[in-house]
Amino acid sequence: MPEKRKKDGLPVLVQQTFRWNVLFLGGIALMWSGAWIVGSLFLSASVILTALLGKLWIVPALMFPARFALAAFSPELMEWELRLKGYREAGTVVGPNHETALLRYMDRTAGQTTLPPVADDRIPDPFATAFARRG
Repeated sequence: MPEKRKKDGLPVLVQQTFRWNVLFLGGIALMWSGAWIVGSLFLSASVILTALLGKLWIVPALMFPARFALAAFSPELMEWELRLKGYREAGTVVGPNHETALLRYMDRTAGQTTLPPVADDRIPDPFATAFARRG
């Protein structure tokens, strides 16, 4: 999950999981997680849709599937936003929590001058995708 960005050079880890907070809070949860562009777009689309079709039964019928899709694909949307901000994918890291995954990433990159290649095709669980600044 992208946390508050500092100028410390550490990678941003995006946890690859279904986001329950996004299912219940929608775009606000994405903006809270640091994905301002995606959260703002979804929130504005929700407001416009509600304003245009507010009295029809179709609005609640469309909002739940839209939030479910947003919650299911929010890691990919957060990765897209990080790419827009100048980050690039630096590999897959396995860990039970954020701190362990970051430690494993830093152990893997210690002594290397370039970022490691993206991991092989096996997808471990739980895992996070690391994004580092282009440089």
